[in-house]
Amino acid sequence: MAVGDYYDTLGVNKNATASEIKKAYYGLAKQLHPDKNKVDPEAEKKFQEVQKAYEVLKDEEKRAQYDQLGHETYENNVNGGGMGGGQWGPNFYPFIDIFSTDNIFNIIFNRGMDDKNVKVLVELSFMEAVQGCTKTLTFQTDLPCEACGGAGVPPGTRPETCQTCRGSGMINKVTGPFRVQVTCSYCHGTGKIVKNICKSCHGEKIVRGPKTVKLDIMPGVDDNETMKVYRSGGTDPDGNQPGDLYATIKVREDPVFQPKGPDIHVDVVLSITQAILGGTIQVPTLTGDVVLKVCPDTQPSQKVVLKRNG
Repeated sequence: MAVGDYYDTLGVNKNATASEIKKAYYGLAKQLHPDKNKVDPEAEKKFQEVQKAYEVLKDEEKRAQYDQLGHETYENNVNGGGMGGGQWGPNFYPFIDIFSTDNIFNIIFNRGMDDKNVKVLVELSFMEAVQGCTKTLTFQTDLPCEACGGAGVPPGTRPETCQTCRGSGMINKVTGPFRVQVTCSYCHGTGKIVKNICKSCHGEKIVRGPKTVKLDIMPGVDDNETMKVYRSGGTDPDGNQPGDLYATIKVREDPVFQPKGPDIHVDVVLSITQAILGGTIQVPTLTGDVVLKVCPDTQPSQKVVLKRNG
């Protein structure tokens, strides 16, 4: 496997979806697993490269930073080297538009934080995580006020134009020899004056209420993996785009299957007779029980690999 960027390592293009990245990773992980490539001295190294690439590209925030910095700069940043080393940390985001107040405030106040974004925890059984499923999520968030249609004023009325700033939201202020524009203090920069407010939302245009979203969960989702559903969060009172929904997956422990990366471990109890003389036993797998031949003189904690059953 040639050493390249993380996309090359997984064999996907830079526009690959999260599902495509996950599929490529699991395919390579099975192919390059050291247990299946004992004759290849490079197998473990290749396997580690695939894992390293997947750890970055599966995480939306890490992937965005990786795409922005480029492969070499990102690795130097993570490893503490390059351009001063220590001055670059995990929260360093270069090349932002310094004139974008949204970017500035997002970085200063925990990048991406927005009170319209919604974070929920979704609990799955082990088999739901393996096979994929659809979950219906209901959560409390900001919704448009139905009484006023999100206008903030009673039906049939409209906000009036602010006469102080004539609807511009700004007024001219003279300070010494300088003439500057400042936010109108009368309408707070909105350009509108509301004399009669909606009694249901108290003029806020939004109310708190339940929202229901269907979440399609792909097969093979990992524990603590966070899925982002664009524009499925809270409503913005000023008519801007709604927030996003962040669903963090919590996979319950299974009494039988123990996931370890792409592999599945299962404990099987043998009788003394079976351990000494050998025989056959039923072993549970993700697709049903399989018959396993037990060799004579099997030792406690001895491992047997069932290929392509992970």
